Amino acid sequence: MLSIALTMKRILYTIIASVFMVLSANAQIDSTATASKTSKPVKPEKRYKKVYWGIKAGGGQMTWENDMNSYAAETAMPINGGLFIEYRPIKYIGIETGVNYFMASTEGQIEAYEKTIQSVDNEGDAVEYRFATNNFEETQELALLNVPIAIKLNAFAGNWEFFAKGGMEYRHALTATYEQYGRAANVAYYAQWDLTIDHLPSQGFYSDRAIRESGDINWKSGFDPFVGAGIVFPGRGTSFFIEGLYYLGGSGSTEQQATPFANRIGNIPFDQQQSGSIMEMGNSSLNGFIVNIGLRF
Repeated sequence: MLSIALTMKRILYTIIASVFMVLSANAQIDSTATASKTSKPVKPEKRYKKVYWGIKAGGGQMTWENDMNSYAAETAMPINGGLFIEYRPIKYIGIETGVNYFMASTEGQIEAYEKTIQSVDNEGDAVEYRFATNNFEETQELALLNVPIAIKLNAFAGNWEFFAKGGMEYRHALTATYEQYGRAANVAYYAQWDLTIDHLPSQGFYSDRAIRESGDINWKSGFDPFVGAGIVFPGRGTSFFIEGLYYLGGSGSTEQQATPFANRIGNIPFDQQQSGSIMEMGNSSLNGFIVNIGLRF
């Protein structure tokens, strides 16, 4: 009887231990489920795109200036449009490039210009060539293919995006032409005889003649610096943006003549004289601002 009693106690203890184990496991499961219901899910960090591309177009106010003291340039309203692509190695910094078409009609004038050159004529006699012009006006027509490259700094406020950028733009002329008109005089003075020749156009000498000329500008491709800033409006997939760019003006966008009106000064027949563009008579630069609007994908 004693052995039976001991056996019954062992079975009872085993059953009680099993019940406690089951209850403990159920309590642990219930606490885990309750914690999962009450804790907030962790949102994954939003990934940024590394490559964007888009289109843009706009206009502004530009001036094609020349460093000749007597030259005065008028402002122009160009149009600009093209494609761009941006690569972001990190979220806050981007590298942007693309291709733009730029078109503008500019104009300027020389109020007065005089030049005296000591020389020797075709027969070896000392001569003083005296050239003068006034109210000399010129219009220029430009169509440029521009390739910009810039570093962008990006900042964010919610779904809004802001950026600033700076870089260089390579400018290549598709067409660059000029048309000019004015009045000029080119005379020869021989001091040894106190002789002035001013009515011999076949030899290039005249006292007052109308000049009208047109042709191609000797454009010199090069890089011009610019800075800018803009805003990207919130959007899904495709975003609208606006930017403003200021071009600082590069140095030397045209080939320069040795001296202004070099081919009109001296013993050159009048019908063979060519002024060339005023923009070739000094160091020229194209500067001003452009505002673009566009779509980014």
